[in-house]
Amino acid sequence: MAILNRLLRFLEWLEQSADLAEFLTQPIGLTLLVCLFSYQALLLSGSSTTDSALLASVAALALHCVISRPKF
Repeated sequence: MAILNRLLRFLEWLEQSADLAEFLTQPIGLTLLVCLFSYQALLLSGSSTTDSALLASVAALALHCVISRPKF
């Protein structure tokens, strides 16, 4: 029973990981990743915390507007 319980927990974790991966491939997830990575990159480049947060948010917002633009 203990082995089956661990297998069930592993399968639940695997399902949650797949859900997370699916979320990150959607436009909002991609925007979130770009915002987080650009924030870290700006911090590492020497920008202040406030400037990094503002510029990362602007970059993420611009990307989201481009990605979610309606296609005619």
